[in-house]
Order: sequence, then C-alpha cells, then structure tokens
Amino acid sequence: MRLGLLLIVLLLCGCGGHATHREVLHVHVHGPAHNLPVTEGCFLLLRSNVVGGGWMTYCLERFINDPGPNVTVLDSGRVTFELPTHKVQARVHVATKFGPDGEHATQTLRGRVVGGGTIAGGGPYVEAPPGHVGASDLRYTIRLGT
Repeated sequence: MRLGLLLIVLLLCGCGGHATHREVLHVHVHGPAHNLPVTEGCFLLLRSNVVGGGWMTYCLERFINDPGPNVTVLDSGRVTFELPTHKVQARVHVATKFGPDGEHATQTLRGRVVGGGTIAGGGPYVEAPPGHVGASDLRYTIRLGT
C-alpha cells in the first residue's frame, strides 16, 4: 500500500524524471551585411539584420580558401544574435559553396551555443567584392539547453 502511494506521488509531481526543456529559436537573417571595424581575433566582422528585430554579428576567425568561381570556403568563428528576447552566442563552422560567377553562394553553418545547445542552418547570399555581403536569406535553428 505504501509503495503504491509513493509511486502515485512520484508520478504526480514528476519527481525522478529526466525531462529537459529545450527552447528552439528560428532566426531569419535577410538583406545586406555591414562590415564593422575589425577587432583583435576577427579577420572579418559582419553585422546583419534579423527579421522581426535584432541583429546577428559574425566574427570570422579562421578560413581556408578565398571566394571565387566554384570554390568552397571553410571558416570558423563566433556568432552573436541580439534578439528582442534573447542574446545567443555560439562557436560555429561554416562551409560556403560559391557558384560559377564567384559571387552567388550557399552557406551551411553548424555549431555549439555557449552555455549549452546547438545551432544549424544557412542559405543563399551574394558576396561581391569578397568580404562584402550585398544580399542574404539565411535561416538558422537554435536549440537552447543541454
């Protein structure tokens, strides 16, 4: 009888469970990026507007290859999202495949959120001249938590 009562109490209060709450954010970055003054540790520093409010800042720390026709550029760095309800920072790896014109590209991004979680996404953008993003339509899914 006591064991049955204890089991009912545990089920009702949710005690002993391992369920974790993972908040998911969907972020849409659209339009040109603005080049900011380079800081120590950032080879390139870009700020883009987020649809619905806020912005994204990307600090490119390392890269392999230069943008050009049919080239894949691999880079890594830090991204910060300043959103109306959240500030999210992440360490990311980016693969960018440029098309035949060397300007139109498709980005794929993956990384780890500082404090726990993941980020993934990407999309098309136009980079001309190299290091200057004239247009973008990037979408990211950020999963917060452990």
